[in-house]
Amino acid sequence: MESGSKGQRSRTGGGDTSTYMEHKIESLEELATLMEAMDHDEGIRVRGNVEGLEGGGFIFISKSNGRYVFNLCDRIYDPKVGAYMPGGNDRWLYFDGFEEAWKTLMTIIHNPLEAYSY
Repeated sequence: MESGSKGQRSRTGGGDTSTYMEHKIESLEELATLMEAMDHDEGIRVRGNVEGLEGGGFIFISKSNGRYVFNLCDRIYDPKVGAYMPGGNDRWLYFDGFEEAWKTLMTIIHNPLEAYSY
């Protein structure tokens, strides 16, 4: 689901899936705005440039109990799907505020920016 605007998310139980829309984030300014306004049921996926993660990794950004949460994981190409998929090697980072989260994010994102909100 690297470049599409539509994705599939599994529901709990059974094999049902629900469709959700992704929005391509076009700039760092837009990324910052979305992060600051993020609700607990929203997320952001960013292509990473994280040392030690395959393909530079993915960075999944969410917010829980007022804290920013980054889930870093491998970014693995799946030829059957024709897209990059999250792999293993999960790491978790927690931040109490936007400034701290943003400062860290700027050191681990891929340039040029590849990010999607969902």
